[in-house]
Amino acid sequence: MKNKTWKVVQIVQFIIFLLMSTWIWIRAIDGTGTVQTIEAKLISFGVWGSFYLLVLLVEWVIYFLVKRSKK
Repeated sequence: MKNKTWKVVQIVQFIIFLLMSTWIWIRAIDGTGTVQTIEAKLISFGVWGSFYLLVLLVEWVIYFLVKRSKK
């Protein structure tokens, strides 16, 4: 049951990542009122992608530590 929940959480996180990435790419003006050029969009996407990868790394480390401790 827990493994199924883990997969569902990962899928939901990936969907949120895709939705936010799409929103970053299609917005014309960001929250500060700055016009979004391609360079600004790529920087924003890089920051967003780095954050997502950091969250995934922490989750996988915790997952493997819990999995190892149960053996």
